[in-house]
Amino acid sequence: MPGPMQALKNLLFRSPEKVTLREGIPILPGALPVVGHALYTLGNAITFLRNAEARVGPLFWTRNIGMFTLVCMGEPGFELLKNKVTGSEFIREGSPDFIGDSLLSRDGTPHRSLRSAMSGPFTPRGLTASGASAISAEVIESYVSRFPEQPFSLLAQTQGLALDIIFRIMGIEASEMEAWNRHYREFILGALPIKQDLPLSPARRARQGRQWLDASFSRLISVARGKPDMQGTLAALLKARDEEGRELSEADLIQNLRLLALAGHETTASVMAWLGIVLAQKPELWEQLRTEAVAAPGLPRSPEELKRHPFAEALFREVLRMYPPVSWTGRQAKEDLELHGKRVPKGTTLLVPIGAYGFDPKLFPEPDRFDATRWMGRRVPPSAVETAAFGGGPHFCLGYHLAWVEVVQFATAFARELARRGLKPQLAPGTTPPKLSYIPFGAPPKKTRLQLVRA
Repeated sequence: MPGPMQALKNLLFRSPEKVTLREGIPILPGALPVVGHALYTLGNAITFLRNAEARVGPLFWTRNIGMFTLVCMGEPGFELLKNKVTGSEFIREGSPDFIGDSLLSRDGTPHRSLRSAMSGPFTPRGLTASGASAISAEVIESYVSRFPEQPFSLLAQTQGLALDIIFRIMGIEASEMEAWNRHYREFILGALPIKQDLPLSPARRARQGRQWLDASFSRLISVARGKPDMQGTLAALLKARDEEGRELSEADLIQNLRLLALAGHETTASVMAWLGIVLAQKPELWEQLRTEAVAAPGLPRSPEELKRHPFAEALFREVLRMYPPVSWTGRQAKEDLELHGKRVPKGTTLLVPIGAYGFDPKLFPEPDRFDATRWMGRRVPPSAVETAAFGGGPHFCLGYHLAWVEVVQFATAFARELARRGLKPQLAPGTTPPKLSYIPFGAPPKKTRLQLVRA
C-alpha cells in the first residue's frame, strides 16, 4: 500500500483534471481543497517540480493556501535572480518579525550598500583573516572527536555543531551557548505558518525568542566594540565599511546576525549530515576521502590549504547538487515580464527552482546518479548556475565560502578521526536509507542513525 505522500503524488500526477489557464499560463492540476499544492512540496519538492514541468511545461501556476504562485523552470527562471525587474522586498512584508529588514529582503541601493559593507569578512581571505576558519576547525574537531560508536543521529550532531560555529564566530562564550541555543530554537518557530499570538503559541514563543536574541546581540556588539583585538566575524563586521565609507548600524548588524544564524546553520548542517549518510552507504567514497584526509597535515584554514582537499570539495559539491537544502526561492515582478513566451503581470509572485538546476541533464549527465568525479580536475570554478543552490545575482548567498570551508573541514575531520580510531561509518541496523524531503529545509530525518564500526 502506498504511504500518504505517495497517494498525494498519485492524485496530482495521475489526476484526470483538465489543465486550465490563468493569464494564458497552465494551472497545475491536482490542487487540494484549501491548501492547494502546498502538501506536495513536503515530500521531495524537486521531484514535484520536475514532474510538474514534464506534465504542463516550464511555466505554471500553483495554488498555495488561497494564493497563486508562478513557477518558472529553466534558464528564464535563473535569469530572474539576476535582473532588476524582480525584487525581494515582498519577503519582509510577508514575514516582518522573522526575516525583518535584512539582506534577504532588500533591493537596489539599500541592498547594495549593506552588501558592500558585509561581504569582505565572508570572502575566503576574510574568513582566514578574522579567524573564523580557525574557529570553525576547532569546533568541528571537538564535535567529531565525541561521536559515539553506538547508533546516533548525525543531523542532531551537525545542527549543534553548525550553530555553535555561527555563535562562536560572533564572539559568544562557550558558557553562554546553551542559552543562545535555547532562545534561537524558540525564534525559528516564527518560520511556521501558525501566527495566532496566544500564550505558548509558536508565534508568541518566536517573538520572545527574537526579543532575547536582539537584546543579547546588542550587548554582544557593545562588548565587541571595546575589544579591538577580538577575533571572529562579528569583530570583522564592526570594522567593515560600505562603498561610501559608512559603518554598519547596530540595527543592521542585529537584523543580519539573526539571518546569519538562520541561513548559516540549518543549511550547512543539512549538507554535512547528507555527506555522512552518503559515505556510510558508499565504502569506495569513504576510502578515497580517508586517504586524502589522512595525508593532509590537518584541517584547511585558508584558501591555499583548501586546495589540498579536492576530493572533500568534490563531495561537498555533489552532495549539495543532489541534496540541496533549499528547493526554491522567491521574487516578485516589479513590472510586466515575458517568460517562456508568456506575459507575466507586474506584482506576480514567482518561484525560482534553485534546487532543481542540479538535475538538469544538459549540465549534469545522468543527474540522478551520485558522481563526485564530476567536480574533479576542473580548471575553472563552478559556473553561476552550477552553484544555483546558493541563489544567484545580487542575492547570492553571502555565506557560500563559509559553508564551503565548513563542509570540507567536516568531511576531513570525520575521516581523520575515524581513521585514528580504526572505524568507518555505516547506517545503523534497521535504518532505511533516507529520502530527500523539505520541512522546510531538505535535511535528512533526525531518526536516520549512523553507526561507527571497525574498519
